[in-house]
Amino acid sequence: MSVKTLESREKESSARPRSHWRHYAFSLIAVSAAVVVSFLWHNERTRSSGFFGHSISPAKGAYDFRLINQQGVEIRLSQWRGKVVLFCFGFIHCPNVCPTTLTNLVGVYRALPVADRDRVRMAFISVDTKRDTPQTLKDYLSYFDPAFIGLTGSKEDIDGTIGGYGASYAFIHTPGDAPENYNVMHSSNVYLVNPKGQWELIYDFEQLQQASKVASDVNYILSR
Repeated sequence: MSVKTLESREKESSARPRSHWRHYAFSLIAVSAAVVVSFLWHNERTRSSGFFGHSISPAKGAYDFRLINQQGVEIRLSQWRGKVVLFCFGFIHCPNVCPTTLTNLVGVYRALPVADRDRVRMAFISVDTKRDTPQTLKDYLSYFDPAFIGLTGSKEDIDGTIGGYGASYAFIHTPGDAPENYNVMHSSNVYLVNPKGQWELIYDFEQLQQASKVASDVNYILSR
């Protein structure tokens, strides 16, 4: 083998890691930009409404997703007509954003009058269709509140739901890690659908920390 051939192969080998990391960096930037654009798209349509959450004005018909709950039963959003629905996107292996969001939603749920809780649905929609089965969702959500509903489905159904709410997600895999070891970048907003089936409010990650104010929005919507 010639010296020139060896040098060529060494250059190709050393270029591969750089190429992988370059792709990884571009993926992070692209997803982050998509999340920011998504939020700004909604925030641009926010009007002064007296709500703590960002108002979708006018409220629009909510995308009627069809997914599978943690009991393995198909659920459509339209089945919850007459109730306030709060939901977010995420995945079980999420290290911080998802557990924090769910903990904050527990705070919102428990800040509601006990008599009104049956008129509210809290849902966690997993975008990780490979790892998050109905059973793993059931086990995971048991750490937060038994009333919470875990939802999953085919990639096509998840993508349709993501698109219906202007959200985004992307899988990030570090070169050299096992195929099943990956992270997921995803939108961290919480979406509120009113009893008429209209998407009316959106909460960003920071707002959700103020449970009493979110609960106040829910109470007002239930009283209208």
